[in-house]
Amino acid sequence: MKNIYLIFFFFLLAPFVFCQTQEGDISLLLGGMVKSDRWVIRKDVFEEEFIGNVRYENDVYKILADRALSKRKAKEYELSGNVFLSRIEGETYLSLTADKVFYNQRKDLGFAKGTKKAQVKIIYLTPDNIYTLIADKVEFSKKASFFEVSGNVQLSDKENTLKAESATFDRINGIFEALKVRPVLIGKNKDGSYALQADKITVNTNTQEFKALGNSQGWITLEKDLLTKENLKKLKD
Repeated sequence: MKNIYLIFFFFLLAPFVFCQTQEGDISLLLGGMVKSDRWVIRKDVFEEEFIGNVRYENDVYKILADRALSKRKAKEYELSGNVFLSRIEGETYLSLTADKVFYNQRKDLGFAKGTKKAQVKIIYLTPDNIYTLIADKVEFSKKASFFEVSGNVQLSDKENTLKAESATFDRINGIFEALKVRPVLIGKNKDGSYALQADKITVNTNTQEFKALGNSQGWITLEKDLLTKENLKKLKD
């Protein structure tokens, strides 16, 4: 069951997708280097709006959208329409697609949301695995230390899949919770395959403690070479 923690660890990587700079000011990503069909400056309210084929790209980040709005005085930033964000760092690649991404730097909260036809999708690639998060909405706050995902949530890597209606992750306390409409976890490892369903699934990533709470049920299938009388007795016990 150790491999399932790879799914929840994916949340630790999510902050990078929101393109926060080292200075902590996302507005540094907007300005003269952004390309678009139209560029509207409203000096009286300290706003910049980029309309049509919005594009920003450097060696690390790439941002695409139909529209981008920067409210510098309010420290609010919004991307809308066919939003695509990506970050390349070393041998890893992280991307997000959504219909809208919003961030209020002053209140330190934001969200990414999809449409009825296309959910928010976050992909994280490493040399060894691919991690995917799909949901109707992803909300983040507290310097991207707290996340809430909702609406047909699915987290997966190469061998494991978790489905739930909603999930939360507190990076500081290391607590992950999947709940509502009986989340289900399906996967496999070197020992075999498994499935688990419960009213709530919780994981403490600091202590590696895993809990399935409320009417939990599931199954485990061992590989043929592990189907010994001794192992079967351990499962029964």
